[in-house]
Amino acid sequence: MADTDQRPGWPIEHEEQVTGLPGTSLTRLPRAAVLAAADARLHAGLLGNYLDVLASTADSGRRLTRAELDTFRALGQAAAESGASLPALVDLYLSATWRVWPSLPTVRQADRLARSSAHGPQPREAAGRPAEATGGPAEATGRPTGTGPTVGAVSRTRAAASAVLRASDDVVAAVCEGYERARTARARSEEALRRELVDDLLTGTSEVGLLLERAAAFGFRLEAPHVLLVSAGSRRFLDGRAVVREIEETLRRQCPTEPLVATKDGMLVCVVPQESELTLPVTLGAASLPADAAAGTGMDADGHSALPGGAGSEGGVVRSGQVVADPPPGQGPTVHTRADGGSGHPRIDRPTADRTSPRTVAPRGRRRLDPPEAGDVGFAPLPGVAPAQAAPTAAIRAITRRLAVEPELVWRLGVSRARSGVAGVRISFEEARNAVELAGRMRLDGQVVHTDDLLIYKVLLRDREPLEELVDTVLRPLRSARGGAAPLIETLDAYFATGGVALAAARRLHLSVRALTYRLDRIHALTKHDPTSPTDRYVLQTAVIGARLIDWEGASRRRSGDPGS
Repeated sequence: MADTDQRPGWPIEHEEQVTGLPGTSLTRLPRAAVLAAADARLHAGLLGNYLDVLASTADSGRRLTRAELDTFRALGQAAAESGASLPALVDLYLSATWRVWPSLPTVRQADRLARSSAHGPQPREAAGRPAEATGGPAEATGRPTGTGPTVGAVSRTRAAASAVLRASDDVVAAVCEGYERARTARARSEEALRRELVDDLLTGTSEVGLLLERAAAFGFRLEAPHVLLVSAGSRRFLDGRAVVREIEETLRRQCPTEPLVATKDGMLVCVVPQESELTLPVTLGAASLPADAAAGTGMDADGHSALPGGAGSEGGVVRSGQVVADPPPGQGPTVHTRADGGSGHPRIDRPTADRTSPRTVAPRGRRRLDPPEAGDVGFAPLPGVAPAQAAPTAAIRAITRRLAVEPELVWRLGVSRARSGVAGVRISFEEARNAVELAGRMRLDGQVVHTDDLLIYKVLLRDREPLEELVDTVLRPLRSARGGAAPLIETLDAYFATGGVALAAARRLHLSVRALTYRLDRIHALTKHDPTSPTDRYVLQTAVIGARLIDWEGASRRRSGDPGS
């Protein structure tokens, strides 16, 4: 019986031009490659000689050679360099596999053999016998004729399928390996460029215009005001670690522009945009806005929305003068607050007549265990409230929350002032890093330290030589005391930090009041300055602060050659 299969033999049908793929310059491509490339939306040339390899393996059952695998690895690298996605690349090869399967020579030959055996003569032993003796024709008995050729066709098809699947698996694995190699090499190159950019930004050793272009290539917009956050801990921060990656991902979700997160000398450095009224979500209500301010924001004096199609009478979240969301039922609107308790918005923080008593907040920068009393007793160099737009609240909150759950990590976060430009990054980095170091040296309480909270210490350090002379002149006599100067300096520190209250200072030092009084008298006798006198207290307190700033005791031990230093 003549073969009725009209499908063409190998090689399979070709297309003169790849339709639907812009920029394609290849011609005479197999139809399976064209259709697979159209499905994956990739160039058909990324298949290489994949279809010929499948035909060869299906016919011989061989494994791919090392040279062939290297060729497909190179195709994977080319796909990665051209910007193709890995899922689309895998789909290209798998689609080409199932599309070319019916046209493989081995499969077509087995198919023809099965068709011819199905329509051929009946078996020899049944020839000449009536239909009643044989149970009727093959169609009536349900037993296929030509069992031998059919089994052979099935065996060939199974062998070809096994070889094609194995070859497809090897090829896809090689393509993915080449793709990952190219992507890893590109990531390393970009990381090296990013590291060079970070070093140049923080040290200021490159041309400003070139730095702006390089930063823009990574998505960093340094023209707008930004704030630097520097964190130092008991362990070094390293690029690629989980804590650094998670902080970067969190800041990307919360910041309106791309943040810069990197490490420098074991410290975590974050460059984040400054929060402003255009990016800060603020809730406006009757209790927080006067009538004239409410009129300028699209809300009436009762806090109801006065905007067309507003969020209703319960008050909504307003961003840039537009109501964007209603608070959930049963909950009040959310206001983003700073770490010091303020909202970060000048209208929200404006005092109103509804406030019956001022909120007592312990200023940042005060000594450890200072009581936040209403009279604000204790030493506080500067008020703890920074300017309203100085600190990016959301970024600080995200970083502190992640660092707080890191096991066995003691950390401190320094916040710089808001600046813009390339020079602003370098200056802000020095501010935030010095804030962290200075807060640790002065043993200040609080894990978040703003550079503005430490201005008094910077003033003292600006004239270092007179400060060293003051410290040495006032505190040197304490070295003649039994036990050295350290216990007496700690006594002065505790006494000044508690506002000159002997009982509170004695409790802090775990001493009796009598022992504390004895130490104060001893200090008076050695230094000729009375800690209870207002004038002498200022001299002694300045000397104690200066000793912390210049590490006076450590420098003295190093000069004397003490190995304990």
